[in-house]
Amino acid sequence: MRQASANFKSEIPDISGVDIGNIVAGVVSEVHKDNVVLTLMPTEVRALISIKNLANARGTPTAQLRGALKVNEQLEDLVVVSRNPEKGIVIVASRPKSKPAVKHKQPLTIESAEPGKMIGGRVLRHHHKGTLVKLSSRISGTLHPTDASDDYETGTIFPSIDTIIRASIITVDEEKKHLTLSTRLSRLHPENHPKVVDREIKGIADLRQGEKIRGFIKSIAEHGLFVTVGRDVDARVQIKELFDEVCFPKLYFP
Repeated sequence: MRQASANFKSEIPDISGVDIGNIVAGVVSEVHKDNVVLTLMPTEVRALISIKNLANARGTPTAQLRGALKVNEQLEDLVVVSRNPEKGIVIVASRPKSKPAVKHKQPLTIESAEPGKMIGGRVLRHHHKGTLVKLSSRISGTLHPTDASDDYETGTIFPSIDTIIRASIITVDEEKKHLTLSTRLSRLHPENHPKVVDREIKGIADLRQGEKIRGFIKSIAEHGLFVTVGRDVDARVQIKELFDEVCFPKLYFP
């Protein structure tokens, strides 16, 4: 009845001045568990942004960001991703950062790729074999954790996504247009590099009985661990080999 009356005034704001794709800024009005309510400036249109999206853009844990956000704080460089005229609200997100471009002096082709050559690439993602790197529009490469550094304890085993890395080619798979890469300084600068703490293990023949080596836990099984010690070498560590002695709790019966 109230909406049908002649003097009824809709409380739903007009969002026609904000379109999808617009880059906007807003002031924090409210902070909720999963979203932040904003007032866009200068249109004063109400907007929502996911706290998770904002936290990812800032590289901050969601709980920490939720506690740090303050009412009247201004957020900039937001992009409108959807509109809801019926509710008079828009959804915004942090504007995606432009991905760094990979620059080659000469276009990289699978024919020009050869072991020992230095190339640059952008980190795409991490998977079970290591880090996937985009080298050109048609060529990709894999950086195994054991090929990332000469010292596993201080090196960057999994480079951050979207960063540009410089690597040396180890092997070339022409059919799959895929390269095996290494960012070890001993590969990049063989003539001058720090001491190699964790050497390359290319196969079983490189292992010597009684030698101490380090690796990365690949999986945990019922009877022990599987550890990768080289790009093509995995080892199993049985539970009984993890400790010199096993302690069992004493049981007392009344």
